[in-house]
Order: sequence, then structure tokens, then C-alpha cells
Amino acid sequence: MTQADRVLSTPPTNTSAIDHPMMFPPRDPTRRRFLAAAAVASVVSAGTLAAAAAMDPSVPGAVTVPKHGRPDPAFALIADKRAADVAHCETIDAQDEAEDGHGIGSDAAEEAFQRCCVACSVVNEADWRLATTPPTTLAGVAAVLRFANEIEDGGMEWPDTDAIGPDGWHYQLRATMAAAIEELMKGGKADA
Repeated sequence: MTQADRVLSTPPTNTSAIDHPMMFPPRDPTRRRFLAAAAVASVVSAGTLAAAAAMDPSVPGAVTVPKHGRPDPAFALIADKRAADVAHCETIDAQDEAEDGHGIGSDAAEEAFQRCCVACSVVNEADWRLATTPPTTLAGVAAVLRFANEIEDGGMEWPDTDAIGPDGWHYQLRATMAAAIEELMKGGKADA
């Protein structure tokens, strides 16, 4: 039996998909509420983590503060991903409204579809940056790994999730996190 080596979850950027109303799943207000709540939670959780580490002298500084003193990029990348997801959901809603109000093949629906495709591309770029940017603290590594599961627990997917080998998002994430941990184990001697 032949088995596919990947599943593409990104909508196409051509306009022929307009003729296929089932290209995008039906509206899911639960997912949108999840994304909105998650965006707020990311800001709160990053601040809570830093505050908790500052209050507990037993937490080594290397866990939460990179040796070079710059903020760990992991937290900004998580916030960027959440914001991109929220914006993408808003464009999906706008596309649904345009299709309902003007018809699937209308100019308004086509414009809304194009905006949705752009927003989807922004999400995918944020996804890949998250998978390929090494955190500079152990707290950042933990935050990225927990966030990856949080997205999947919410019923969402990462790009190229089912790809086998280095083309897959999860493969890249694991390789990046392993490299980040190895760098942290060296004691931060090769600060970037």
C-alpha cells in the first residue's frame, strides 16, 4: 500500500480554490477563542516566568537569562506566532463574510481569499522561525516545547507535520532544541 510522506495543510495561493468552498474548514469559534486567549496567555506567562525566577534565588540565572544579556528570542517568537494565528483567523472570518454576502466567486470574496492566503503565509513563516531559531535559555526551550504541544492540543497543526525527515516541522524543532540545549550545556561560551 502506498503511503503519503506528507500532508499539506497550507491553502494554495492560486484562485482556483475559490471554486471549492470546502477548501477551508467551517468556522470554529472555539478555536478562535482559544487563539485569542492564548495570545494573552503568552504575554502573561513570559512575565510570570521571569518574575518567578527572579523571586527564587535557587533558580540558576543560566536557566532564564542568557549570558549575553539579550532576551531569549523564544518568547518573542511564541508571541509572534500567536498574533499571526489571531490575524489569520480574522482573515478567515472576513473571507467567510465576503463569500456569504457577495458569493463565492465574487471580487470581494476573491480579495478576501487573497488576504487570507497572505495571512496564512505569515503564520507559516512564524511557524518555521519558531522551529529553527534556537532559544538561548532553558526556560525558552521549555516554553517552545510546551507551546508546540499547546497548539496541537488546541486542534491546530504545524506545517509539514507529516513530512518524513528534515523537511518536517517537528524534525526541525527537535534538531533546533537539541542544538540549543547542547549550546547551553557548554556554558554559553559561544554566545551569538
